[in-house]
Amino acid sequence: MKTLFVLALAIAPLAACVPAAGGGTSQPSPSATAPLLRLEDRREYDPAVFQAALTSPSAPLRRRAALAAGRIRDPRSIAPLGALLNDPDTAVAATAAFALGQIGDSAAVPLLVPLADPARIVAAPTVVGEAAYALGKIRHPQARAALERLLTDAPREGPGVREAVGMALLAIWRQGRPTPVDAIAPWLRSADPELRWRAAYALARRAEPRATAALFPHVADADPLVRSFAARGLTGPMADSSGIGRTAAQQALVRIIMQDSAYEPRINALRSLGTLPRAQTLAVLTAVAMEPRNEHEAIAAIESMQRLGAEAASSAAFLASIAQSAARPVFVRQTALAALADVDSTWAAGVARMLETSPEWRLRAAAVRALVEAEGPSNNRLMTFVADPDPRIGAAAIEQALTVAGDSVSRVSALLIAGLAHRDAIVRTNALGGLARLADPATLPAVFDAYQRAQTDTLNDAALAAVDAVAAIDKKQPGAAARFLARFPRSGDYLVRQRVNAAWGDTLTAAWGAPLPIETNRSPADYERMAAVERRGIRRATIVTNRGDIQLELFAGDAPQTVNSFLSLATAGFFDGQEWPRVVPNFVIQGGDPRGDTSGGPGYVIRDELNRNLYLRGALGMALSGPDTGGSQWFVTHSPQPHLDATYTVFGRVVSGMEVAERLLPGDRIIRIRENR
Repeated sequence: MKTLFVLALAIAPLAACVPAAGGGTSQPSPSATAPLLRLEDRREYDPAVFQAALTSPSAPLRRRAALAAGRIRDPRSIAPLGALLNDPDTAVAATAAFALGQIGDSAAVPLLVPLADPARIVAAPTVVGEAAYALGKIRHPQARAALERLLTDAPREGPGVREAVGMALLAIWRQGRPTPVDAIAPWLRSADPELRWRAAYALARRAEPRATAALFPHVADADPLVRSFAARGLTGPMADSSGIGRTAAQQALVRIIMQDSAYEPRINALRSLGTLPRAQTLAVLTAVAMEPRNEHEAIAAIESMQRLGAEAASSAAFLASIAQSAARPVFVRQTALAALADVDSTWAAGVARMLETSPEWRLRAAAVRALVEAEGPSNNRLMTFVADPDPRIGAAAIEQALTVAGDSVSRVSALLIAGLAHRDAIVRTNALGGLARLADPATLPAVFDAYQRAQTDTLNDAALAAVDAVAAIDKKQPGAAARFLARFPRSGDYLVRQRVNAAWGDTLTAAWGAPLPIETNRSPADYERMAAVERRGIRRATIVTNRGDIQLELFAGDAPQTVNSFLSLATAGFFDGQEWPRVVPNFVIQGGDPRGDTSGGPGYVIRDELNRNLYLRGALGMALSGPDTGGSQWFVTHSPQPHLDATYTVFGRVVSGMEVAERLLPGDRIIRIRENR
């Protein structure tokens, strides 16, 4: 995920052409697309190339050029993209609107506002919808006003309403507070459940009293997604301020937890219940954690106890029993120990001492965190924890020591300096993060040495963290940055160059040159092969896990680099036997990390390929640590997650096996992933 080298893609042999997921049935020829792919990959805008492609007689090429312009995000493309908003091909116009939203410049607002017009819905619903979504991404008074008008004046049903209004509902929350409840709430009464859940999401996304009051009657909606978002908004503080009252809120949440047949509302209700500290709350959470229908519910219940902190003190014995129970899954035990540390740190320390020698690294890491929490960052065993044979334990120890130290980072300075000598890049990264907070000029030589050592890592995390530490020291004692740039030659990693440029600006970093364009070391023939992969459209693969199979449809037409990287790693057996490193119930399962702690990667990065596909239930996305940092880690969404749209690359979807995704836990295994041929 956070990686150093750029991938030289091994392009697989071509198969029969299949329609692309998001772009109609015809694709431009590889020779026409290749120059755009090269510029997109380099994050470079060439006006001549784009002018030719954006004005091409070929509608598929115009659409593809608009998508590339949105990925590059150069403001010079605003005018030519604006000219495409009235393209006779609605796929071209909609993609141009999407691209303007990606650029995010207020100069696009006057171009987009006329398209967010209810009168256009029947003729061009996708164009209206993408224009609305683009306006949502550009915070501007005119953008907000246009979205509110569209939601208020659009017909409540009819052709194109779902496509246009549905996108406006996913966009409006991005404009911030106050939420326009009067424009959104009527859509909660729509006959279309797709529009109802989107309206519920828009109201639940930013907690406000009027929004919660509007949502409350819909905890009993016929659609499970509507119920789930209504439950999400029903927190204790909002129950108070909305006039609903905590008793009514608690009763509604308990009813969902005990009686609802759907996964999504039960998980969200368990989370919201954790904001209502009452005896009945703890009784319900305990009952669910003890005998869950699904271990995801146990996790949500235990995390709600953790959220209650000392107010859940009566549950300490129960949490301790789960943490020590060999009959429960390791991740449930780990979660229980973390909760116990926040509920009763002394009791947690006692349990942790029994688990710190466990053969399960997750339990040892949780034990170390609990011990540091209870005994403070001056714990004389911290050095021992950092020296654990499993570097994931050392990384956890330094991270927790910094959390407990708070503003008193100097208390762990010796630990941080010692961490710089560790063989593991992530341990050194965490230590450098602490030194950045310390910002002590006396540590600058050690930070320089850590950056030098990071040049041999396969991950770039430590190099990036060293730059951050130098930047922090430079603010306290100017001159550190100049010394860094004088000592080290220009980095070959564009992410490091971008970090340096962001920290010190163009003037100081002139010797290193501009971070862009990215030097990809690919030939024109490479890009023609990539374009040929894009023409393949849909590909398919199977994830075989210890809990069952998940069948995937992969969008090679929308994200060719991402799909090709995923399948190349799968064919090479990269994923075989890996643990699932992260599961957040009713959010995502995350895979692809060879370390198992979400810190690993394949040794290269690929660029984001943001597209118009949405993060609905079962979407397959690329995990990131920042823009253009994709590697081997990916995730599947349990439910719609609109806040991820057009921010993380969607490169596929689950076509069967979501019931498996709802059972997986960290520590479960990917047996293998293979392309279906």
